[in-house]
Amino acid sequence: MARPNYGPQAKQRTKRLLEALLAYANHELEDAERLKIQSNWNSEKSLIVKTKIRFLSELTALAPPGGKLNSEQIKEALHRLEDFLGILEDNRVKTQGADDWHFTLKLWYGRHDQQANLKRLEVEWERRREQKPKGEEREGTKADSRESTSAIQNLKSKIPNQIDWGEAPEVSSFYGRTEELHQLEQWIVHERCKLIALLGIGGIGKTTLAVMFTEQIQEQFECVVWRSLKSAPPIQTLLESLLQSLSQGKETLVSEDVHQSISQLLHYLRQRRCLVILDEFEAILSSHEGQTSPQLGQYQEGYEGYGELLRRVGGERHQSCILLTSREKPGEITGLEGETLPVHSHLLWGLQAKDAIDIFKERGFSGSENGLIQLIHLYGGNPLALKVIITMIQEICNGNISYFLQQNTLVLSDRLRTLLKQQVNRLSELEKEVVYWLAIERQPISLSRLREDLLLPPSQSRLLEALASLERRSLIEKVTPAPLEKMAEGGETLFTLQPLVMKYAIEEFIEQALDEIDAVLETQDFEPFKLLRNHSLIKPNSPSNPDSRGDRSIAPTQMVTRLKNGLQQMFRCDDNLIAEEISAILPLLRGKSAITVGYAGGNLLKLFEALGINSDAYDWQDIPMR
Repeated sequence: MARPNYGPQAKQRTKRLLEALLAYANHELEDAERLKIQSNWNSEKSLIVKTKIRFLSELTALAPPGGKLNSEQIKEALHRLEDFLGILEDNRVKTQGADDWHFTLKLWYGRHDQQANLKRLEVEWERRREQKPKGEEREGTKADSRESTSAIQNLKSKIPNQIDWGEAPEVSSFYGRTEELHQLEQWIVHERCKLIALLGIGGIGKTTLAVMFTEQIQEQFECVVWRSLKSAPPIQTLLESLLQSLSQGKETLVSEDVHQSISQLLHYLRQRRCLVILDEFEAILSSHEGQTSPQLGQYQEGYEGYGELLRRVGGERHQSCILLTSREKPGEITGLEGETLPVHSHLLWGLQAKDAIDIFKERGFSGSENGLIQLIHLYGGNPLALKVIITMIQEICNGNISYFLQQNTLVLSDRLRTLLKQQVNRLSELEKEVVYWLAIERQPISLSRLREDLLLPPSQSRLLEALASLERRSLIEKVTPAPLEKMAEGGETLFTLQPLVMKYAIEEFIEQALDEIDAVLETQDFEPFKLLRNHSLIKPNSPSNPDSRGDRSIAPTQMVTRLKNGLQQMFRCDDNLIAEEISAILPLLRGKSAITVGYAGGNLLKLFEALGINSDAYDWQDIPMR
C-alpha cells in the first residue's frame, strides 16, 4: 500500500478540489448544473456534499485555473481533507471501493471567505506536514528530506504555539481584504516589523481584520496574546496581564516603575517570537474636546506609559511584534514609522464593491440588483453600515434597493451613530468647526476656500494640523480635483467628509442649532449662539447666498430646510408664529459688531425666507450681515 503523499503537489491538488467545491456551492460556476452534485450549506462554515467521484473530477475541469483532476487524484484529495487537515467528515456507511461520496466540509471561515479558507489550507498543510513522523515520505530528494527534517525538529523544539485570545471576538463572516492581509503578512511575517498600527473609522472592520490575520499567521509565532483596551486599563495592569500570559503564570511584575516593567516585558519579547494585539487603542488616548486646536495622538493623564511602551517596542532590539487597532494614530507611530523602518501604519478604508456584494449575497440578495453598487459607494463600503441598511431594506422596502435609493437619504443605526459621536466628541473646537463647514459645503473644497469660510481663521499651520488630524481619524478624504475644479480652486487639493460622517455632522449641527435657538430665547442672551454665529447655513458667496439683502431669490439648502423642519417640530405651530418667536432674537443682535454677530444675522434672515415670511415686516436695521 502506497504511503500517503503530503508534498507540494498533493497540497495543490487538495487545494484545487476545495476551491472548486466552494465555487460550485456558492453558485459561481457556469454550466455546472448538469453535474450531479448535491450541495447544501448546513451553516455558514459547514457544507454537505453528495456525489460521485467522476462528477468531482468534471467539476475541477469547470473551475479555472488549475486543470482537471483524475479520479485517483480526487480520492487522494478527499482523504487529505479528512485524515490530514481534519475538515472533512465522511458520512458514508460503506467506504471500501465506493464511488459514491457523502461528506461534510467543516471550513475554518465563512462560505464566502474563499481566499481566507484556501490560505488557511496552505498554512495548516505546512504546519501539519512539519509535524509528521520522521519516517513518513514526502515529495523531494532524500537530501531535501534530511535537511527538512532537521529544520523541523529545530522548529518543533522552538515553537509550542501558545495562544491567549483574551477578549478577541468570534468572527463568523469575513469579506475581501486580500490586499490588507497580504500587506500585514509582508510587514509582520516576512519583514519582521516590530510595531504595526491598523487605523480606521468605527465600524470599518479593524478588529475583524486583526482577528482573521492572527488566525492565519498564528503558527509563525511562539506566543500570541490578544488584549482589548476598551476599558482603558492602566499601563501596569496591561503589563502584568501580558507578563502573566507570556510566562504562563510563572512571573509577575517585580517593580511599580513603568520603565522597569516594560524592560521585564521586553525580556520575553527578545527570548521568544511573540505577537501581541492591542485592540481599541484609542480608549487610552486623550480627547481634544474643549481644546482650541488638536494635539495628535496624546494620552490621557496617567496613561503616558503606553507611549513609552510603543517607543521602546518600536525602537529596541527584539524578535516580536505589537499590532494595535485604533481610530486615531498614536504620536509614537508617526515619529517612528517609515518605508524602510520596522514600524508601519495602515489606514483601513471601506470594502471594495466586489467584496461588499458578498454581504448582500449572504443576506439573500443575488448580487446583481439595480442600484447595489451605488448603495455600496453611498455608504463608503463600511461593513457595519451596510449590514444595518440591508436589514432596513429587507424589512421596510421589501428588499427593493432602487426604492430605498429613491428616498434620497442615508440611514445611521444607533450603534454607528454612537461610534461617530464618540469620535467627533474627541475633536478640538477647530476640528469640529472644520467638520461642520465641510458638511455645509457638501462638495470638496480647497484649503483656501475653507479659510475664507471660517469666521476667525487660525494660522495656516494650525489649520493644516487640524486637517491632518481629521484625516488620521478617517473622518475626511482628500480628493484630486477634476480639470474644471482645478481651474476654480487654483489646482489645490480638495477636502470633503466621508458620506457617513457627512450625514452625522448635518444631524448633529441641526440638533445643536435648535438647542442654541431655544437657549437664546429662554435667556434672552446672545451668548448661547456658537454654531449659528460661526457657520453659515448656506455656502458663503454662493448663488443662493447673496452678499446683500437686495436679492431675495434665496433657494433653501438642505441645512436651512432641515433647521426649518426642526423649528416646526420644536414649536408645533404654523410658520407665522415660528417667525414671531424667533424675531425676539433680532434686538439681541442689533448694534453689535460684525465679528460678534458673525453669521447669526444672515442665518436668521435665511430662516425667515425658508419659512415663506416677508422679512421686511421686521426690523433688520443695525444688524450686521455676513
